[in-house]
Amino acid sequence: MKQFFLKTTLFLFAVTLFNCEGSNLNTNESTGNDSFSCYINGKLYTPSAGTGINGGDIRPFSWSYTNLNNPNISYYFNLSSLGEYRTELYIVNPKIGVNLISQKLNNTSDFTHSGMIIKNDRIIYNTKDNQNNGTVTLTEISENRAIGTFDCTLYNDNGDELKVTEGKFNLSLDSRTN
Repeated sequence: MKQFFLKTTLFLFAVTLFNCEGSNLNTNESTGNDSFSCYINGKLYTPSAGTGINGGDIRPFSWSYTNLNNPNISYYFNLSSLGEYRTELYIVNPKIGVNLISQKLNNTSDFTHSGMIIKNDRIIYNTKDNQNNGTVTLTEISENRAIGTFDCTLYNDNGDELKVTEGKFNLSLDSRTN
């Protein structure tokens, strides 16, 4: 009986260890097309797709780099995702290299500020105005491709922090829209 208990305990320990390591392993190295992931408060977040009209899949994320074909509007980069959280990341006048996230977004479609919103059914976290909330580092940006990394801190209305770390994306024209 002692041997059975010992074997069962070791088996459960091994299964638990394997599952814990697997759930926090960020496999997105930004080397494959159409990849996006980050850690939200230390937990790996990868967007998950939904089901569209007639049962078709909806892409779990989309992105844009545009000025809406209007010379009076600045170019902006937007990365949106669905799943456990809805995320929106905007950068106004993005450039290759480090871009600061230093503004609060007015809503999830605010393309006039550089910031980030993360929300779920219960709470909204947003970047703050006039504060270095984090950075987006772009290694490539065009209307056909966006590659980069990001880290930032967001806040809810109570002032609680939400840490977004090791964000990575490698986006192609195929993932621009659903």
